[in-house]
Amino acid sequence: MNRRARVTDQAAVLIIRGLGVILVALLAWIIVFLIINGWQELHRLGFYTQAPNIGGPGSGVGPQLFNTFYVLVLSMLLTVPVALLAGIYFAEYAGTGALTNAVRRATETLATLPSIIVGLFGFALFVEATHSHPSRLAAALALLVINLPYGIRITEDALRSIPSNLREGSLALGATRWQTVTRVLLPAALPSLITGVILMAGRAFGEAAAILFTGSAGAITAAGNYSLSPFLAGDTLAVDLYQFRTQAEPGTVTDARQYADGVAALLILLVLVFNASARLIGRVAVRRLQGG
Repeated sequence: MNRRARVTDQAAVLIIRGLGVILVALLAWIIVFLIINGWQELHRLGFYTQAPNIGGPGSGVGPQLFNTFYVLVLSMLLTVPVALLAGIYFAEYAGTGALTNAVRRATETLATLPSIIVGLFGFALFVEATHSHPSRLAAALALLVINLPYGIRITEDALRSIPSNLREGSLALGATRWQTVTRVLLPAALPSLITGVILMAGRAFGEAAAILFTGSAGAITAAGNYSLSPFLAGDTLAVDLYQFRTQAEPGTVTDARQYADGVAALLILLVLVFNASARLIGRVAVRRLQGG
């Protein structure tokens, strides 16, 4: 490598590292800013036990906290199996062809839709077309539409990134293609798949527009609703944050901004804890599968 190429290489590395440091510092500043602003609410007991009160001060996030995890789990139960099977099909069975490429392009196009469009689509398909009403199930199905393209792409890329000698070795030893997928490829791709699930869950945590139309129809769940029925309406923390930042009357709900800051801080802390927990569980699972 000549001197000019070496200098260019070092400059590129410095720029990339500098951008990385700026990005991490920006992320840390956002997290610290949100936590400091919401700290007053975070250490108030009623913030976690009471229900929101759009007509006065002293709101809490009890029902919204429950609904957030409920819709998250329900949407993951619907999304992960479908995305996994579709990704396996595209990576291992579909091959190439006009129809496969058309379906793949349609999936990628679906991923670019704004979430508010998906919310309106979900309201028309899962609520109006079924003569139903906004519910946690409809919200989870809307999140399925949002997350499914990402899940398929992540599964497909994770399987394609595995060295082909693993696949060929398994087939050469007499394993069927399905046995190769389930016993060789999926365990090897597990770290990437876990990262994908974390990304999809993070999207479900923070999604507001789609759930606003399909889960609550703009109404705040004021009563403490902790039922496990998927057919009940319910808003999440992100929807609650939107409502109190945009809809609450300053003269009536005097602590609306303070409450919204607390919800934002709680959301970011939940996402951080969820990510750390999922990565820890994934690391343990990979170690056990690989016999470490």
